[in-house]
Amino acid sequence: MQDVQTSEEVKNEDEVVRISYDEALVKYGSGRYQIGMFAMMSLVTWSTVFNNNGFIFIGGSQSHTCRPLQSSSNWSASFNETAKIKYELGECTYDTLVQYPDNSSIVLEKDVKCDSWDYDQTEFTLTMMSEWDLNSCNGSWYTTVANSLFMVGFLVGCIVLADLSDRYGRSKLLLISNVSMMLCGIAAAFSVNFYMLIVMRFLLGIFTAGARNSGFVYVCEMVTFRESAGMLHGAVYSIGGVVVTAISQLLSNWRHFQLACALCFSLYIPYYWIFPESPRWELNNGNRQKAIDFFRKSARINKVPIPKDFEIYIEHQRKKEGNLFTLFKGVNVRKKTIIVCVQWFGVSIVFFGMTFNVANLTGNIFTNNYLLQAVSMLQFVGIWYLRLGRRPAISSTFLIAAVVSAIIPVFAAFDINAAVIAMSMIGKLLIDMSFQMIYIITAEIYPTTERVTALGLGSSLARAGAALAPLTVYSNNWWPNLPYVIFGGLSLIAGLCAVTLPETRGKTLPDDMHQVETENLLNSFNCCKRKQKEREMINP
Repeated sequence: MQDVQTSEEVKNEDEVVRISYDEALVKYGSGRYQIGMFAMMSLVTWSTVFNNNGFIFIGGSQSHTCRPLQSSSNWSASFNETAKIKYELGECTYDTLVQYPDNSSIVLEKDVKCDSWDYDQTEFTLTMMSEWDLNSCNGSWYTTVANSLFMVGFLVGCIVLADLSDRYGRSKLLLISNVSMMLCGIAAAFSVNFYMLIVMRFLLGIFTAGARNSGFVYVCEMVTFRESAGMLHGAVYSIGGVVVTAISQLLSNWRHFQLACALCFSLYIPYYWIFPESPRWELNNGNRQKAIDFFRKSARINKVPIPKDFEIYIEHQRKKEGNLFTLFKGVNVRKKTIIVCVQWFGVSIVFFGMTFNVANLTGNIFTNNYLLQAVSMLQFVGIWYLRLGRRPAISSTFLIAAVVSAIIPVFAAFDINAAVIAMSMIGKLLIDMSFQMIYIITAEIYPTTERVTALGLGSSLARAGAALAPLTVYSNNWWPNLPYVIFGGLSLIAGLCAVTLPETRGKTLPDDMHQVETENLLNSFNCCKRKQKEREMINP
């Protein structure tokens, strides 16, 4: 049985220092070594954005017109040498006319269905649309399906690869994910048809989840500045959005762009040999000497003294109370879990929907995307905003985002495009802040024993929402303002649900699910004066 240790270092008769992992991390694992690892791991984070946001450019929309067949008419020029064939071109059909010198004309063929198209190459020289004619006349929904399948792959990766990371280590999974993303990305660049591409995109989604999640967990287990690391994570993601936009602007052919993004992942393969395995993972798996070796190396690089002989242990390891169903036991716990699930699902649809919807905004797609990512970097403000209270912070960001989404169609009706773009950027910033806040609030509502399960459930629902996000963008084909109606409605629902959550700022985290059950919703409002009923303790 594991001995309970105090927070002070304790020496035994053999002069061996015993110290907890968290203490060792503070004393020997905080410095330039950790900062350098965080910086290098951040490169993996912003490179995974190449796969997430890259489809905005791979499946970019190009304006198009019919390319008429010269032999489509049986009319012969020999009939009247002075007359000329003239085509009136549309997006999906065209008319064939005979025009005479007096400018009179007769229609030979009307509403002829197009078999081929000419595409505008102002922004892109080649996309999925122009290569395989996946336009509005011939099945534009194909691109939406391809994007959704990537998100489905991401969901599968979150579920499957998370377990492999716990079993075999963070660095091993990071290596496998980077190699797989490189190979699948290269294969995608040489896809012979649309179906091969969507299979590769699905696989890319799986391994993107593996790289991003294992890299993030790796950093969190090796640094003491976890809150700052979480704050920087969102900004790094936005920086990746800027980089991927720049690559697409330089390489306007989708195959060249996809190949360049895939080759970037080769830069991270050496990480497996450069960085050690997570010391916390090593301790959990009985490899104490490797964890000690890590701290010796860290202390040497950080230039801090370290005892000659010491042992490291992980304190306060508690047995898990239950499983996913534990989050739905008890009336109060069930209400909180449902509310949290609604927020995770809603914020993900709006977040990715607004990201992909940049293609529907007027103006240059590259300029709009640069603006969108630059504004997203300001999400740091959300961390200070949380000091007002968790509940007012997240509920107000959702509700303001709903108001912004409601205003956008008004500006669009009067063709005030600059205002539409500006309000879209503000709405995206608010949702970015909400996404960061929901992580914190979920972690504070549930006890340590169920925290990972709750975050895993929320992340899974977020990926399910992300898979539906491309469909909200596609709804633009039915009504240009429909995406904003969807974004506003989901934000409103999530904001109203957030109002009912308990306030967790400044409070001690719960130790067990009984505390979660006995704490009422709306716990800091005085409007509900009914005496709280004693809840039945949840069986572990």
